[in-house]
Amino acid sequence: MPDKGVRHLIAADIGGTNCRLARFALGPDGRLVREHSAWLESPDLCTTEHLLTALERELALHPARADATVLAIAGPVHDGLTGGLTNGSLRVDLRPLAAHGTGVFRVINDFVAQACACLTELGDEARLLRPVPPAPAPLRAPRAVIGAGTGLGVACLYPLDMAVPGAGGWLVAPSEGGHMAFPFAGAEENAFHEFLCTALGLAVAEGDDVLSGRGLALLHEFLTGERLTPGEVGRKALSAPSPTLSRYARFYGRACRNLMLSCLSTGGLWIAGGIAARNPLCVSSPEFFAELFAEPSFAHWLRKIPVRLLEDAESGLWGAAQYGRMLLEQPSSTSATPARHN
Repeated sequence: MPDKGVRHLIAADIGGTNCRLARFALGPDGRLVREHSAWLESPDLCTTEHLLTALERELALHPARADATVLAIAGPVHDGLTGGLTNGSLRVDLRPLAAHGTGVFRVINDFVAQACACLTELGDEARLLRPVPPAPAPLRAPRAVIGAGTGLGVACLYPLDMAVPGAGGWLVAPSEGGHMAFPFAGAEENAFHEFLCTALGLAVAEGDDVLSGRGLALLHEFLTGERLTPGEVGRKALSAPSPTLSRYARFYGRACRNLMLSCLSTGGLWIAGGIAARNPLCVSSPEFFAELFAEPSFAHWLRKIPVRLLEDAESGLWGAAQYGRMLLEQPSSTSATPARHN
């Protein structure tokens, strides 16, 4: 017989390229255990019905029978129950399930899930990319999360006791900061900006255009004349010193610095996303850190902040499950932004 103290969660991390699915068990001790996971191609999922069918087929559990279902999607989210891919056609609507189901249902931005992953063991175990001064970063201080893949995602975490003394838990602040205009400097960078805008039919390039896979491929073409896929560029130009690595790492460092300053993330920066996980030199090279600290007024402050790389490709799944866990731990499951985690 199943353990009556165990609750089951369904988690999904839906990007423009891959859709990751998992079933988790939440025991009476509050520990999450991944029972099964699967990967699908996102373009194969066209509707909510296709997604729900895939979840039941791959995980042997329909969301209507789960205690909590959290779908993290790489795009804007509305009312906690609907959302859609920025770089894809899938639109998700869980309102019918929420109206008739007995579990808890949420649609969240994929980088809200990545932020929640930083509150799990994956966040604690993420690779430290450079030594930090002996004084450890405060545990209960703002944290920032960023990652590039098919698009660029960002999010921030704030401890609740910043606003309410003695409060536990965290506020996960979603963001569409990946769609802010990207800052370019100097003649060569502005020439690339013009090249990028022409290629993509833009007036102004966003961070999502520069650091995503398509931006990486266009940067390599601009610098070398070679037209390659993002994966080919990674294998050829990001695994060892190259002009593409040097410039891309500087762009990545600039985006990270701007986020750290925006969030005042003294608790650390976590880098996620497929490009950095597969090509760690782009966030660990001297060029990356030179740009990260290229702010005269705050360089000393920035050097004290730990920078970590989330290398687990399923970190978004763990973050979505953590979000579901926080929902289930609330006295009421009606709040759209859970924050209970010590």
